[in-house]
Amino acid sequence: MADETTDTTEIKIGDYVAAKKFGPLEHNFTGEVTKVYDNSVLVEIRDYDPADKTAVGDMNNRAVVRKSAAKITGNKDDEN
Repeated sequence: MADETTDTTEIKIGDYVAAKKFGPLEHNFTGEVTKVYDNSVLVEIRDYDPADKTAVGDMNNRAVVRKSAAKITGNKDDEN
């Protein structure tokens, strides 16, 4: 069985990602990857639209995002 990885860049802990709105969120958001699963990542939401403040709070500032829906925008190491 061949490896079916379509993305050449593997998402890892510490990466900053942009994600599309879903569920209770009405706008796109960005955050830092804190855990990597097989097909998704746990994102600590860092930047979001003020209209989503209640939803983000209800989600404890975290969201599980499909890897295919997360776009890497940087890395924590890039800030140094």
